[in-house]
Amino acid sequence: MIKGLYTAGAGMMLQMAKQDAVANNLANVNTSGYKKQIAVARAFPEMLMSRLGEIEKNSQGEYEPAPVEVIGGLGTGAAIDKIYSDLSLGNIRKTDSYTDLALNSNGYFAVQTDQGERYTRNGQFKINNEGELTTDQGYPVLDTSSQPITIEGEFLVDDEGNITVSGETIAQLKVVSFENPQYLVREGDNLLASGQPGNNLPRPGLLQGYVEDSNVNAVKEMVELITVTRAYESLQKIVQAEDETTQAAIDQVGSVG
Repeated sequence: MIKGLYTAGAGMMLQMAKQDAVANNLANVNTSGYKKQIAVARAFPEMLMSRLGEIEKNSQGEYEPAPVEVIGGLGTGAAIDKIYSDLSLGNIRKTDSYTDLALNSNGYFAVQTDQGERYTRNGQFKINNEGELTTDQGYPVLDTSSQPITIEGEFLVDDEGNITVSGETIAQLKVVSFENPQYLVREGDNLLASGQPGNNLPRPGLLQGYVEDSNVNAVKEMVELITVTRAYESLQKIVQAEDETTQAAIDQVGSVG
């Protein structure tokens, strides 16, 4: 009975973690460059069940314990293995704003924050009062020398990230890639941190006047949320049934006289 409580409880915790991932995806369905999260489960090790305590007669007519009989395996529940990111490219949407940039590659823009260099695929940039190219949150966008980019007036950006003003190249955007982007750590504001420096992309496939939408499908996420909620409710009923069975064992089977 206790095993049933543990198994159902572990399942409820798994569904809660899945719900958190789905809720975060839905909250960022309109966040440019956002990559949806997928909660992947793993099973606990199976237990080998055997029948013990049987008594049988031997050839001399004496009673002795019967050989152990293996019944089979028994699952012991599941838990979250890891939260993975779906790195598939989102829809590239035309905006006609010269400060909007989209990456048609697996790269990331480099920006400067108070905690150091961070990375994002959100190319909805602005020009602040000091003439610096920044993110919506005000973080300066970096060039290949890891310096903020100062621009006066409108500019052009080619697919290699070269920024041109009045026919003169003034800087090149720093766009990096990582051997394993799954190790990037989400920090909020659609920013990612890495323990290792990225590799500069020579041709990041930049598109000016476009932004990359989130790759979250709101309809699919709502269906997943309903599935998770129903699974949680089913496991909750199992916990209640196990609790009632345990209570009956205490009150009736264990009573004396």
